Amino acid sequence: METDPDSQQTIRRNLTLLYGLTLGLAVILAVLAILFQGGAVPATASITKVVVVTQATSPSPRNTQVQSTSTATPLPAVPPTPNEQTPSALGVASGELRGLSVNLWHSWTGAEGLALQTLLDEFNRTNRWGITVNSSAYDGFGSLDEAVEAGLSSGDVPDIVVDYGYQARHWDNQDALVDLFSYVDDPVWGLTSDEQADFIPEFWVEDLVTEDFSADARRLGIPYYRAAYTLFYNQGWARELGFTDPPESLQSLRLRACAAAESVASQEAESSPGKGGLLLTSQPGSMVGWIYAFGGEITNPEADGYRFSTPQAREAFEYLKDLQYSGCAWSDTEVEAAAEFANRRALLVAGSLLDIPAMREAFHQAGSSDEWVVIPFPSQAEPVVEAYGPSIMIMRSNPARQLAAWLVTEWLVYPPNQAVWVQALGAYPTRTNTLNYLNRDGNTSPQWVQALELLPTARSEPSLASWSMVRWALADATGKLFDPQLEGEQIPALLEQLDSIAAELVSQVR
Repeated sequence: METDPDSQQTIRRNLTLLYGLTLGLAVILAVLAILFQGGAVPATASITKVVVVTQATSPSPRNTQVQSTSTATPLPAVPPTPNEQTPSALGVASGELRGLSVNLWHSWTGAEGLALQTLLDEFNRTNRWGITVNSSAYDGFGSLDEAVEAGLSSGDVPDIVVDYGYQARHWDNQDALVDLFSYVDDPVWGLTSDEQADFIPEFWVEDLVTEDFSADARRLGIPYYRAAYTLFYNQGWARELGFTDPPESLQSLRLRACAAAESVASQEAESSPGKGGLLLTSQPGSMVGWIYAFGGEITNPEADGYRFSTPQAREAFEYLKDLQYSGCAWSDTEVEAAAEFANRRALLVAGSLLDIPAMREAFHQAGSSDEWVVIPFPSQAEPVVEAYGPSIMIMRSNPARQLAAWLVTEWLVYPPNQAVWVQALGAYPTRTNTLNYLNRDGNTSPQWVQALELLPTARSEPSLASWSMVRWALADATGKLFDPQLEGEQIPALLEQLDSIAAELVSQVR
């Protein structure tokens, strides 16, 4: 399964270095360890019931309204040449760009790194200003973050960095990033209103430091691609169990998970006690997806930070706990989820789009011909997938270098170029028009093609600076939820503890 950014290395890095946290954070993390690693949550006799403010006034989920035409919209091979006869507020003439070199830092090696380098090489070959972009690849986002942090101290920073929104918030607090509003809206070098509207709205707003276009809003990045947490479902096995279609509701998921668990139990497989239904995982993205499926939010609509102790989150936790209690869901942190899924020890499991190649390999290793599919989290309202991913950011230097970096950014998100990248990665594009350039023939992963159809259901995870650590507090709470010793009546207390920890982290992380 995918491990970057959701890796143990990332957890340790986030919990120990970066962000210049104060001594108070060490105390918070110690409390977190006590609350979520030791013992059960206090018994219900000691829990005081509290009234939870509803989220009736919170923003409703955005409809991404993704449309794909059957033929590609004709676009030139390279973005149009800017008309410099129009006045520009950026104050840079094309002559100042000639011969500039800019540096781009990213986190991809191997095939993905080669795909990105091919796009950058083509920019170097074709751009009319003679700009050269030099790239440096780091071994994952953790190493990239550490390199940028070191560069901020030494003064050796890249012109362009591709990283997550919570990192952008942190670097923005150090005044290290360029506000891209002036570039996006520039009449010469920017994006037209149609080009801006081409970005999927759910992703386009992520890089704003506020959720509206108020005077003090700043744009910290341009969304590059998005992955997403979904459910993987063994359709072949389900048909043998009597279910012709994937689950579309929470009740239908329960029926299928319970039937699979009963099937495994009836075989009396010593190697699979209690298995067969939904394999529960504690990845933070997975739990956010379940909360969204119940109509909940993660961020607090009434103040800065987060609010987990809500009726919707409680329903999500109780639903999963009840599945576990009924024997229709199971959890084991020692197993490899892909192998369990491929060997019919789990009918369903949550995972990222970036896990699809590993899943396909697991089925190959198991010698399984089962058909498996990608489905959204079933919901009481609208189905949902939980989206996450990095954006392209420009770091402060001088006007000419910043404009050169902007031209590279425009090149990378130009729909035909973005299509090359997301196809290589197996991810979501961030522009609607990019869908027209994707190859969906029989040689392409059918699960990725299925996932593309779910793009209109995508909901983004938070991009606050504190999310880099709060996400792991949520993972710890989720792990505690799946502890057999925890009773369903203790869930409200667990969520209240999570709220307290999240509030302390928000106060510390900058």
